[in-house]
Amino acid sequence: MSGTVPGRDRVACRESAGRVGAMMGRQHACCGLLVGVALAGLVPSAPLPVRGLVVAVAGGAALLPDLDHPGATAARSLGLLTRVIAHAVDWVSLTVYHATRAPGDPAERRSGHRTLTHTVPGCLLPGLLLTVAGLLWPVSLAVACSLLTGLLALGLRRAGLLLLVVSSVVSWWTLTTYPGWWWLVSVAVSCGCLVHLAGDWVTEAGVPLLWPLQSEQCRWRLLTAPVTFPAGSPVETQIVAPLLLLGLLVEAFWATGLLGAVVAAVSPEVSG
Repeated sequence: MSGTVPGRDRVACRESAGRVGAMMGRQHACCGLLVGVALAGLVPSAPLPVRGLVVAVAGGAALLPDLDHPGATAARSLGLLTRVIAHAVDWVSLTVYHATRAPGDPAERRSGHRTLTHTVPGCLLPGLLLTVAGLLWPVSLAVACSLLTGLLALGLRRAGLLLLVVSSVVSWWTLTTYPGWWWLVSVAVSCGCLVHLAGDWVTEAGVPLLWPLQSEQCRWRLLTAPVTFPAGSPVETQIVAPLLLLGLLVEAFWATGLLGAVVAAVSPEVSG
């Protein structure tokens, strides 16, 4: 009949919507740094200060999608201000959820967490908004970079206030000295948000990766990777986290050209 959903599909959608637990903030930040280093390495013509700023911005942006939850790291970054913003984002996300949900999506959902900001369009939106803001008010780019760098420090739990002050000065100097590279900052923001999705995708939390497409009469089904791990489990803290740090180190060597130098130094010479 019209509007009905097979019981198994409806249960699957409800179970997905009820999952809790996502990758920890520190691991999200490390994932953002990874994608930031990769992006900086792919644009070697960019000045070194710009590439450094891109790495930091991507790391901070990797925490942005959780701004739909008042208790997340991003929501606590600026105290009352970001908590209010988090409640607003939660309300908007929940409104979009109910406006676009399919028959199989639960109607009783009361939280917007892990909905709109955890979709591909939702992750591209911050970069687009920053692009528009940067074209209209260039100073907004420096402000955004400062806040995102401070958010990175909060996610890593290292020198938050100090890094916020230092990044404000460095961001302003970098973007005024090299104004032609402002677009790379917007790309870094969207890339950081997208890598957040990848992080939650490999945990048992899942993300609505197909939205706004409909699958099995569900539009907000939370999809997971073929192999997942529980968020906050020893797998994440003792295996995933060290691997992220190792990957970050290798990427840093690659982006700076040191990896090639090390390989050349340890490789045996090949005679002609």
